[in-house]
Amino acid sequence: VTIKAIEHYIVERAFLEGWIQPTLPDYRTGKRIAVIGSGPAGLAAAQQLNRAGHNVVVFEKADRIGGLLRYGIPDFKLEKYILDRRIDQLLREGIEFRCQAYVGVDVPVSSLRKFDAVLLAGGSEQPRDLKVPGRELKGIHFAMDFLAQQNHRCAGDSVDSRDAIVAPGKRVVIIRGVDTGADC
Repeated sequence: VTIKAIEHYIVERAFLEGWIQPTLPDYRTGKRIAVIGSGPAGLAAAQQLNRAGHNVVVFEKADRIGGLLRYGIPDFKLEKYILDRRIDQLLREGIEFRCQAYVGVDVPVSSLRKFDAVLLAGGSEQPRDLKVPGRELKGIHFAMDFLAQQNHRCAGDSVDSRDAIVAPGKRVVIIRGVDTGADC
């Protein structure tokens, strides 16, 4: 039995037994904080800021909360009920989430002036490209583009067939074999 398995058992038991409950702040500071991005950093920061007594609003450009946790990590590594359960806890702690709220596109940056502070936790969406001959050819994709589509499919969402990255019956080469490559 590994430490990871023991930790997993403990947290699952804790949720099952109701030991993990929302933690409400003792008082509210009256300060409003905007958190841009709902990935791992945004969610962790939002929870800590909320527990410090601030009123927190998380802006997420996607249709669901979770960022990389939701759309970058496949279900076989992180089942989405685990993420949803934690998001439910954050909601019950008083954090407000706004989906499809792309700051600078759907949400004017000027609207953030009503907040006392803004935390940028947007993550990095700029893939590292390879400057090799043939890179521009059809059928070559970035891993995160593929993984996001797959996670949408697993959630029951439809993916526009014009943008779909699929390869049934084809041979596939994945460059790099670390986590993201293995996930693909």
